[in-house]
Amino acid sequence: MGLRAFHLFFIALSVVLAAFVAAWAASQYRTAHEIAYAIGAIASIAAAGGLIAYGAAFQRKTKHLLTVVMVVAVPRAAFACPVCFGQSDSPMASAANLSILFMLIVTVGMLTAFAAFFIYLMRRARAAAGLEHARTIDGRAQEGTVQC
Repeated sequence: MGLRAFHLFFIALSVVLAAFVAAWAASQYRTAHEIAYAIGAIASIAAAGGLIAYGAAFQRKTKHLLTVVMVVAVPRAAFACPVCFGQSDSPMASAANLSILFMLIVTVGMLTAFAAFFIYLMRRARAAAGLEHARTIDGRAQEGTVQC
């Protein structure tokens, strides 16, 4: 599937989604009689119409797009990276590998920080529940101060 077909597919998908939103808003207007639902239905119908017009214009405009792309996108050796031509030990390839490693380290660090924060919150909640349980003896609340 080419980029043009992909774009046309998503335009069609957007038209279908706008039609469903319009149908939903119209049904909500019939039950609730709120003006916001009527405006939403009209706006969704207008959006679907606009998307249909845009899709038709895009299809007409890009009729000869494949020919243009093939002429413009002729592979050139000057634009390719050294890894594409078998020089996997070049400085550019090692820089790319180091950047991937750096991004992985940052991602793992952020996930670890989130996990540590949620573990901290769970421990605090468990400690607060235990403290609340310790304050009540035989169903009666005990007097005193709470210290964390």
